[in-house]
Amino acid sequence: GIVRPIVIANISFINGKPTDYIIDGQHLFNALLRNNMDIPYVTISVKNKIELVESIALLNASSKNWAMIDYVTSWSCVSEDYKKLLHYYNVYDFELSVLSAILSGKTTSTSGGGMSPTIKRGEFKVVDEKLNVLTLDYLTDVLDILPRMNRFENRYVCAEYISFLMSFSDYNHNKFMKNLKLQKELFILVTQQQEKLSEMFKKLVK
Repeated sequence: GIVRPIVIANISFINGKPTDYIIDGQHLFNALLRNNMDIPYVTISVKNKIELVESIALLNASSKNWAMIDYVTSWSCVSEDYKKLLHYYNVYDFELSVLSAILSGKTTSTSGGGMSPTIKRGEFKVVDEKLNVLTLDYLTDVLDILPRMNRFENRYVCAEYISFLMSFSDYNHNKFMKNLKLQKELFILVTQQQEKLSEMFKKLVK
């Protein structure tokens, strides 16, 4: 019943000498060991941490669907940008595609899939961190007005607000939020209407 062999990586950059580590099939290894069965395995050579993360991601994605957060967690052990992304994911209540798009200085999309290839390849970069974290704070204020159950709701509102925010150089958040709270009921009504929501945001800064 063994579908594929255990994968062992020969790694020398962890403790300074070549050492074998199981990087795929840990549960199978323990099961075979307990049942006193032969253990089929293949050995691969891994030169550095980045190659190790890429190998683990590829192996795991082929046996089950990896979520984006799995890639972020894996890359965070070799990349400061991914460490920051993971940190902000735990701090802010945003869906990962929205969060990563904002931190990388890009507009968000309603589909949420725009950042996936970049994250998977280990190419995600945080830009203008201070400014984009401020944007996350602003967006948090806006979403606090709306009732929602989880990170995935109101993705459309996020996309519209970020697009609106990037078009205003003299944006006054305090004034915007004051006006938004006064028109809370209307805001909730138009959150599913692209044209009306965009126009409402523009009116709220006047």
